[in-house]
Amino acid sequence: MSAPTTGKIPVPFPSEAWAKKYVEILNGSKDYEESAKNWEGSMLFVIQPDGGATPFEIGVWLDLWHGKCRGYKFWVDGQEKPQSDYIFAGIEKNWLAMLAGKLDPIQGLMAGKFALKSGKMQMVMRHTLAAKHLVTHLQAFEMDIVAADNKDPAAKVVKFLDKDKNVVVVVDREKNTFTVQK
Repeated sequence: MSAPTTGKIPVPFPSEAWAKKYVEILNGSKDYEESAKNWEGSMLFVIQPDGGATPFEIGVWLDLWHGKCRGYKFWVDGQEKPQSDYIFAGIEKNWLAMLAGKLDPIQGLMAGKFALKSGKMQMVMRHTLAAKHLVTHLQAFEMDIVAADNKDPAAKVVKFLDKDKNVVVVVDREKNTFTVQK
């Protein structure tokens, strides 16, 4: 995959390629490290369905600790949620607006476009600059949002495809698995 003319990193989302590169970018960012030096806690970011690319909730869990990201996991509704100090959730169109730079995460939270499902709001509000850096680094990517091949939220197996119709994620509801292709 060649870099687009925007200078952004082309990547399917969610994917292993995206997660590894995002962690690398976060861990190399002095701005993020400084703004999050007092942050302690893992965060589960939940994308809720709204008729777009996914028929059910999916999430990305990040282990954020003192300005570094120590790991990540993917999650789908039906699986046990990863142990998270904070859960930040919103509908898909609001996530896409945030990725495009049209919606600030904290303003979106205050306007009800996102919700803090668990965690202390005071801690989040003390780290608004860290939140902005998390989003700024997301905007380094030219996201190819993978779309479900089946919009039925009760489907047993759902494959998520990139723009070239390659399978990127397979969700098997009977086996309770969320498999991200390499």
